[in-house]
Amino acid sequence: MSEVSPKAAFDALFVADRINRSTGPVSLDEIQVFIYLACLLALYDGKPVSKWGYGFLATPASSPFSVDLFNAIESLKAARLFSPHDEKVVLSLRGQDELAMWCELDWFADRVPYLEGATGASAAMPVSSVKAGVILEPDISRAVALDVPKELLEDPEFSEVYEQFKVLRTSLGDAVPDHMVPAVVWLSFLLEQADAARR
Repeated sequence: MSEVSPKAAFDALFVADRINRSTGPVSLDEIQVFIYLACLLALYDGKPVSKWGYGFLATPASSPFSVDLFNAIESLKAARLFSPHDEKVVLSLRGQDELAMWCELDWFADRVPYLEGATGASAAMPVSSVKAGVILEPDISRAVALDVPKELLEDPEFSEVYEQFKVLRTSLGDAVPDHMVPAVVWLSFLLEQADAARR
């Protein structure tokens, strides 16, 4: 197995823990979706995508998908930090202890607001709606339409998301208490836009 990215491992543990607490067991695909949303929230905050620490692909089978994240999840499963629950996972007691220890490290602190914002969206809308909204992100939509694997967040056409985020920041202002609000508003916009296009 490839070397595991500590950032990807932390992200997977954090997201699984938060979703387990709010809605119960989480699928591995859903973990990928929430972490991609967290990466987008960092972008919304003006952070370069390259600073996230690993990239994502759109693939015909699963979008978004990160090889680094997949390898981290497999490693966490092998170390029994995740416990299987039907076709989903929950954080084991050992996983909870590991996450608590990692949360004390400054190295991961800058990621937490975005991971909190992404997972917080599941308190305002069903996990299935979060997933459906993320898949409507313009970069993923184009890749899915082409039906070929494509690196995400690295295309000049990604400027459409920058424009959406610019409008969103102007609308919401600076007094937003956390990143859950822009996540929910943006996902709701994408879902409403798709619904209107189907009419």
